[in-house]
Amino acid sequence: MQKCTITIVVPVFNVENYVNETLLSIKNQISQADEIIVINDGSTDKSGSIISNFAQIQGWKIIQTHNQGLGLTRNFGRSIANSDYIYFLDSDDIMKDDLILRMREIIHQYNRPEMILFSGESFDDNGTNNKKPNLKFTLKGEFFHNSKLLTKLTKRKETLPQASRYITKVNLWIKNKLSYPEGIAEDEAVFFPLLTLSKSTVVLPEIYYKYRVGRPGSITLSSPNSKHSKDFLNRIISDIEFMTLRYDLVKNDLSAWHYRLSRKGLNYVSMCLKTKTPISWTTLLFLFCRTKSINFLFKLFWRFLKYFFKIFFKYSKK
Repeated sequence: MQKCTITIVVPVFNVENYVNETLLSIKNQISQADEIIVINDGSTDKSGSIISNFAQIQGWKIIQTHNQGLGLTRNFGRSIANSDYIYFLDSDDIMKDDLILRMREIIHQYNRPEMILFSGESFDDNGTNNKKPNLKFTLKGEFFHNSKLLTKLTKRKETLPQASRYITKVNLWIKNKLSYPEGIAEDEAVFFPLLTLSKSTVVLPEIYYKYRVGRPGSITLSSPNSKHSKDFLNRIISDIEFMTLRYDLVKNDLSAWHYRLSRKGLNYVSMCLKTKTPISWTTLLFLFCRTKSINFLFKLFWRFLKYFFKIFFKYSKK
């Protein structure tokens, strides 16, 4: 079988204390990727000068752009990639040194699957962050359209949509016109569609990736605002649109998609309450009609109840 090529795309924004370690984890791979695209997304710290130290390495491209955000920067990297497969690595995380080697082996073993999922592990430089996400897959093997992979992952609570826990065929994105959206929760917008559209997906329980938690300035620790609420709403709308257009595939994992919609709806309401952003009741009503989940209504009511109790006690103490 002809060798498949792999591109790594690394968007970089204000990570001067971490990006060198990330890029060294790429440079020190046992099996080198065919192309590494590092994009400085308008950093205002020393990140640009740090990544420039890697510019002379064969196969590396260092690109400077105006700030676009994580999703759009990933899209740009994919648009100029020249490989069969693409891997998105966040600029503060770390690849284990056998990640690319193992991906090549899996690509050969399973005759070029469209998507490969693998496990990760969290780490905190300060050792003070107790909120560590579950990055572990417990399934193993190859799954197809009728395998109900999303349903199985949802039941195991293993659907965290982290871009650095999978590698995909570039053509999977191109032929289905998929891309990361602008704004936060960009991973949410593509993970379920990718898994639904992938004709063959391999899942590995082994750990090949290290995820940094508790980094000051990270998106997950930033204060929410009204734009974030709109981003959450847009993710719900895009899910509904995808489910409508590709119901032929979605129906195999309909319960997983409905559960995901319910969770997104609850997260959207929580974000609106935190940022005092008007809620799109029409969308929530449509979401309930789509999922027909009484549990969703109960949890929605409970969120409002907690919010009003919080406000009540806040003003009662004055």
